[in-house]
Amino acid sequence: MAFEQQLLLILVLVLIATSIIWIVVRKLKKQKYDLMKITIRDIDRMSGHEFEDYLLVLFAAIGVGTIYQTKKSRDFGADMVFYNEENEKVVLQAKRYTDKLGLSAVQEIYAARAFYEAEKSIIVTSTDKISDPCYQLAAATQVGIIDREGLDELLKSFKKGKEDRARQLIVEATSGQNYQYIDTLERLETNKTTVKAGEYFYRKRG
Repeated sequence: MAFEQQLLLILVLVLIATSIIWIVVRKLKKQKYDLMKITIRDIDRMSGHEFEDYLLVLFAAIGVGTIYQTKKSRDFGADMVFYNEENEKVVLQAKRYTDKLGLSAVQEIYAARAFYEAEKSIIVTSTDKISDPCYQLAAATQVGIIDREGLDELLKSFKKGKEDRARQLIVEATSGQNYQYIDTLERLETNKTTVKAGEYFYRKRG
């Protein structure tokens, strides 16, 4: 009889433990997908595609305007296309990075702006490391960048119910930057008889 009671007790304990685990897993899953629960640390654990989906829902919740999702493959450099309050078409690239953001991100979204015939372009990234050449090219091509600090402010504003402030952050990022060209070009070495570049040269005939 004692053995049967022990077995019953074990079964009850297993059932209780299973129920607790199920409740915890459900809670964690809900927290993972509920925008009101997500923090910048949660974003750090997202995959690239998850970050894209998160931004789609976040921008829709903020109320940026009509939103279109591009294909996961062959997106031509843009993960999202939306129309702002001025009815301008904006292309967005999501970069869930821990490494430094470089020139390629700006080059891709600038090309996407031409491909989708958009007026504006923006990169939203989770990294706080952005190279100087990246900033310089972004300024020259009028590509907006929302970095880690800006993204954190964006989602905190949304979670506090300050959608107007969140939209303003996006507007500011897509408003363009002051840019002044600095001439770094080197004139091709040439004279009356020779043209030279690196190890290559050409002697003019005659």
